Amino acid sequence: MTKFSYKASDLFDFSGVTALVVGGATGLGAEMASALLANGGTVAIASRDMSKVEAKAAQLNQSYDGRCIPLPVDLDDQESIQALCASLKSAFNGTLNIAINSAGFNVRNPIQDISLDEWENIQRTNITGAFLLSRELFPLLKEASWGRLIHITSIFSSRSFADRLSYATSKGALLQLVRTLALEWASLGITVNGISPGPFLTDINKPVLDNPENYKSFCNNIPIGRFGNPEEIVTTCLFLASQASSYVNAADIIIDGGWTAK
Repeated sequence: MTKFSYKASDLFDFSGVTALVVGGATGLGAEMASALLANGGTVAIASRDMSKVEAKAAQLNQSYDGRCIPLPVDLDDQESIQALCASLKSAFNGTLNIAINSAGFNVRNPIQDISLDEWENIQRTNITGAFLLSRELFPLLKEASWGRLIHITSIFSSRSFADRLSYATSKGALLQLVRTLALEWASLGITVNGISPGPFLTDINKPVLDNPENYKSFCNNIPIGRFGNPEEIVTTCLFLASQASSYVNAADIIIDGGWTAK
């Protein structure tokens, strides 16, 4: 069993550690990438919008000694995911310690208004893309001395609202992907966990944030009384990404201000 220092600065020292954050150009993904960089890691951020990835990487590299690598990926496209993993293999000498999947999107519609294309697009990104990404990253995580795979799930993995059918279904499946991979990879030194955010002040919640009455109604369900700030996901990310979380596996940590406790 690995012995750890009890000093926080040692527990969350990511010097010499390699990481990937898919969806790392914006929102919660950008916050997690920044946190890993701030603590010494070398981080690749990836998204389908390369202009946003390059802009965010340029910003991060000014602060963190050029340790952020911008890469393109489209989780709807198997070949794009394979190309991403080939780039990571080259950049990180065939290994990867940490992979965080923060990509995903949501369309709000009742079932009678959900087209097959809309349904399939959401499933393709949120669950099929997560499956393909996990499968293609596996050799890199396996070759590292230790590995962490973190999928950003959602409180909709275990709860739901009306008009969230497509999104909630995809996130429920994603949580089962996390649990099953955690069983398959446990003996290899790779842990697999989820983070289930509640409502945060990010673009995915723009339809709610743009409506003051709707926002107020949502906040009434949150014991803390507000949406989360993106940086409030950082401590959970650093914990699950660290070597010190080696006995945490198949977990799903909820960060929702107490919403799901009501």
